[in-house]
Amino acid sequence: MSQVPQHATTLEYAEVDVGVVDRAGFVQQSAAGGGVVVAGVCPRCFGTTATEYGFGLPGTGTKGGLFSWRRQSAPTPAPDVIGREVHFCECRHPHPGLPADAPFVGCGASWRAGVVPVAGGTP
Repeated sequence: MSQVPQHATTLEYAEVDVGVVDRAGFVQQSAAGGGVVVAGVCPRCFGTTATEYGFGLPGTGTKGGLFSWRRQSAPTPAPDVIGREVHFCECRHPHPGLPADAPFVGCGASWRAGVVPVAGGTP
């Protein structure tokens, strides 16, 4: 198993689309149970990042219903709803050059998930 590089905290903020990233994270049920959390490592700065999506109506910034893949534990192609989503670095580190109006505190990277394992086999 390869080791993840250390978080590059001195990396300059830049809005960079790094494309489709396999195994960049995992999906788990949110602590409150009202959605899912896509968590993992930013493919640009290698900081720990997590984004919570609430269950709700598609097109409203939420994820619709319970997913049929909820009991899979092996890495699989990202479910359509997660695979279409653009994920952003939310490492919570104010990288140098971070604009005051940046929508997320991170390095500025964005990506789509190609393969997303389900943590513990359940959301």
